[in-house]
Amino acid sequence: MRRRIGLCACLLVLLAMPFGVTAAVVGDENATMTPAGEVGQMDNQTVNMTIAEYISQDQNLTRFAEAINTTELFDTLNSGGPYTVFAPNDEAFNTLGNDTVSQLMNEPNNLTMVLQYHVVEGEYTSENLTNMSQNQTGGQSDGGILDIFSGLLGEGGQAGNMTTLNTLSGESLNVTVSNGEIMVENTTVTMMDINATNGVIHIIDQVLVPPSLNLTATGNQTMTENESGLLGETIMA
Repeated sequence: MRRRIGLCACLLVLLAMPFGVTAAVVGDENATMTPAGEVGQMDNQTVNMTIAEYISQDQNLTRFAEAINTTELFDTLNSGGPYTVFAPNDEAFNTLGNDTVSQLMNEPNNLTMVLQYHVVEGEYTSENLTNMSQNQTGGQSDGGILDIFSGLLGEGGQAGNMTTLNTLSGESLNVTVSNGEIMVENTTVTMMDINATNGVIHIIDQVLVPPSLNLTATGNQTMTENESGLLGETIMA
C-alpha cells in the first residue's frame, strides 16, 4: 500500500514539471536577456538621436535646450549637419543670474547670435581637436634657446596647442588642448564626444558670447564679453 502511494506521488511530480516549465516560459516571454554586469545599460543610446533631440533630453542641458527651442536653431540642429556643438550645462547658465538669462531670452536676435557662437559646422571629436591643435605651426616647442630661458624663468616650455574654429555666428573660437584637457576660449570641456546622428556634442562649463556682441541687461548692467571670452556682467555707474 505504501509503495503504491509513493509511486503515485512520484507520478504526480513528474506530470507537474512540464506545466511549471511552460508557465515560466510564458511568464518571461517579454524579458530581455542581458550579459552579466550590463543589466539596464543602453550602450550607444545617442546613435539614433539628432543633436537637438539629445540636448532636449539631457537633464544637465535644460536651459540650453530651452534657449535653442526659443530660436530656429532647433530645426538646424535637428535636420542639418554635421555640426559640433559646445553645449553649456545648467550650472553655466546659473552663473549668469536669472535676470541676465531672462533678458537674453527676450532678445531673439542676440540669443541666436550667442547660441550660434557655440556651434561649428563639421564634426570635430576630441581626437580631431587634439590632432588639429598639435599640427598648428608654433603650437609645439622646438627646444631652442628661448625655451631654455623660459624654463629658467618658470614659464614652462609649452602653454598648450591651439586651433581656431569658425562658428555659425561668423566669428571664431580658439580651442586649446593641453595635457588631455580641452579648453574652448577659457571654458573647460567637462564631457567629450557625445555622438549624434548629425554631429557631436561637447559639454562646457561656461556660456560663451561673441566678441562683437554687447548685451544690455535689466537694470543698470551691461553684458559684455570679458577678457576670458565668457558672458559676464559689468555694473554701470
